[in-house]
Amino acid sequence: MAIYTQQPRRGDPWDLSDYPEGPKQVHPPAYSIAEIVFMDGTKHEFMVKASPSVVPHLVKEMKNTGYLTLWNDHDTLCIRADQVKHFAMRELTKQQEK
Repeated sequence: MAIYTQQPRRGDPWDLSDYPEGPKQVHPPAYSIAEIVFMDGTKHEFMVKASPSVVPHLVKEMKNTGYLTLWNDHDTLCIRADQVKHFAMRELTKQQEK
């Protein structure tokens, strides 16, 4: 009877030394302006490091956690969901042509 053992292709799966430039980004960085309208009618704008395609994820997380969380390279903004009347995102970076 033969005993088979699984051997990893590399020693440590988290070892990125074969990739000196680091992990490759799938999408180029995108920036958007999020406009949040509060229940009292006041508006706030926040620059977000993401494209507007993350809105469905933000809505889902807002329902699950009770907070709208937005972020960029330096800041994070968390707002209680019951304080948000609605929000919209407008992309600032242009998509590159393929």
